[in-house]
Amino acid sequence: MRISYKDDVELALRVLVEATEGQRRVLRDPAPVARLMAFADHGIDLELRFWIADPQEGVNNVRSDVNRAIWRLFKEHGLTMPVAQREVRVLD
Repeated sequence: MRISYKDDVELALRVLVEATEGQRRVLRDPAPVARLMAFADHGIDLELRFWIADPQEGVNNVRSDVNRAIWRLFKEHGLTMPVAQREVRVLD
């Protein structure tokens, strides 16, 4: 996940972990963790890690639920996910 350089990194990290709260399949031990991974060209790369006890029940449904919570919480807190922009120059 990437946020804008204009955004508050500490807030974004807290919001990522908050997105796992209330997700019944996400384990509390070990606790979910959010990390700053890199300063990239178009923003700051973050990562959210969490564990589930029952992957046989599917992982994409949990991932989707957490991602939807991230989307909602980012909007609530004014955090942005920048889109990479490319400039194409045509020279004669």
